[in-house]
This record gives sequence, C-alpha cells and structure tokens, in this order.
Amino acid sequence: MKNYFKEFSNSILSIHRYSKRTIAIITDIGLCILCTWLAFTLRLEELILFKDFNFYPALISVIIAIPIFWLFGLYRTIFRFTSLSIIFTISFSLFIYGLLYFLIIGIYGVHGTPRSIGIIQPMLLFFAVISSRLFIKYLLAFNNNPKDRSLNKKKVLIYGAGNAGRQLVIALENSLDFEVIGFLDDNVQLQKQLLLGQN
Repeated sequence: MKNYFKEFSNSILSIHRYSKRTIAIITDIGLCILCTWLAFTLRLEELILFKDFNFYPALISVIIAIPIFWLFGLYRTIFRFTSLSIIFTISFSLFIYGLLYFLIIGIYGVHGTPRSIGIIQPMLLFFAVISSRLFIKYLLAFNNNPKDRSLNKKKVLIYGAGNAGRQLVIALENSLDFEVIGFLDDNVQLQKQLLLGQN
C-alpha cells in the first residue's frame, strides 16, 4: 500500500504545474457544488437528489470562491508541502469567501434557498478545502524522506528579521536544498528572540 501511494505521489509531482492548477481548480469547483448540496441536505434534513437540486447557490459559490482562491495564491501552493502559513492563507481566504457568500445568500437572499445555507455552506467548504490540502500533503509525504532531506540540506542564516525575513523563512519551510537555522539582525531589540521557531 505504501508503494502504491509513493507511485501515486510521484505521478502527481510529474504533472506540469499548469495541469496541477487546472486539477486544483476543478477539484475546488466540485467541492463548492458538493458542500452546497450537503448544506441543503443538512438544513432540510432529507436526502436531495441532484435532479431536484437548486444549482444557483452552488453556481454563486463557484463564482465567489475560485477568484478569491486565485487572488490569495492557493493555486500556486496547492502541490507544495502544506505548512501552517498556507493553512492560515486558506483560512483567511475562506473567511472572506464566507462573508461574501453570506451577504448574498443570507442577507440578500436567493429564491428557493434557506438563508441559513449562507452559514452552513462556508463552514462545510472550509473543512473540505483544508482536508483536500492536507490529503495532498499526506500523499506527497511518501515522496519526502525527512532523513534524506536533512542530510543533503545546506544550513543557512537569514539576514534581517523583519517582514521580508519572515516571508523568506516561510518560503523555505519545505525547501529540499536549504534549512534555515537562524536570523542575523543589527536591531538589538530583535536579537536573542525566537521568531518562527528560529533564533
């Protein structure tokens, strides 16, 4: 089973990056539709057939979600090893999405759609998107031996513990070539401080 997942992760990594983005977008479109359907099912407490499903709220979800995810860079990082930084980005982008979706469904209203869908659907989509990214992280972990990585990595120090330095640490979190071991800064107030797990 482990070899199967490793082969599958290798096949994912071998896909062209534009194809990966396309797959990610299609996946998120599917999640928007699925979470809208689940939201109706939970709200009405009955199983709804797709032929009887009101697709307008799902279409609104797709129209709002995909541009927001694109603007926040989710499709540039989806196939990297997921870290706390990207989880925060996903959470914030889904918070913005949830506000807009609630304004349209919960406040403005859509014919034939309970207003509570505006709350239930974003919550379901949040867990669905986070789960899909963590699943990718799990698959890619089979192609990522921590022992081999630590032996081959070059240890580096980052000069500057400001915003640029913090962003560089986040960017190098999953680097196969470099390992950040600390910061250098001439600001006395930043010296001997712990920043993003580094001194």
